[in-house]
Amino acid sequence: MLAAFYGHLQNHNSQTFLHWNMRDKNYGFQAIEHRYRVLAGTPIVVPDDRKVDLSRLFIDLYGVGYIGHPRLENLLHKNHITLLDFMTGKEEAEAFVVGRYVDLHRSTLRKVDVLCNLASRAYDDKLATLATWREKCGLSWDAISYLAKTHPIYTTLTLVGGAAGAVAGLVKLFKLIF
Repeated sequence: MLAAFYGHLQNHNSQTFLHWNMRDKNYGFQAIEHRYRVLAGTPIVVPDDRKVDLSRLFIDLYGVGYIGHPRLENLLHKNHITLLDFMTGKEEAEAFVVGRYVDLHRSTLRKVDVLCNLASRAYDDKLATLATWREKCGLSWDAISYLAKTHPIYTTLTLVGGAAGAVAGLVKLFKLIF
């Protein structure tokens, strides 16, 4: 299985890979690489800039409270996505121990499907979360400051507003003096 996985990576070495929390040595790309090395294989290391952690991306987009834990399962429920063939990590471990490999395969395929579904809904701005409108839109002083510095329309409005305020202040000062 790992040889087939790394054969796939060899043939798709310029692709970006979408994943859910596969970012550490216990459960992630590094764990798969380590296991393949132990089995005398030479893994292909996917650069970090070609890995997209959908779980972290959703936190960046919607805020840390966008859904309760366990996030993936709760997000599926919130979006009325069926859990057909979906198994939790614990259930997958138990299935492996008793040799239910077909069920494991179905669970993996289901997870690929739901990650694609969730990413598509987020892209279409149709993902249901617990995030408030303000959290979704990113309206904070940091966001407003960032827009004022980087977006041409907001930069222009900021400059025009600042100039208008300065002129108004000078006119008021001029009237006080004269």
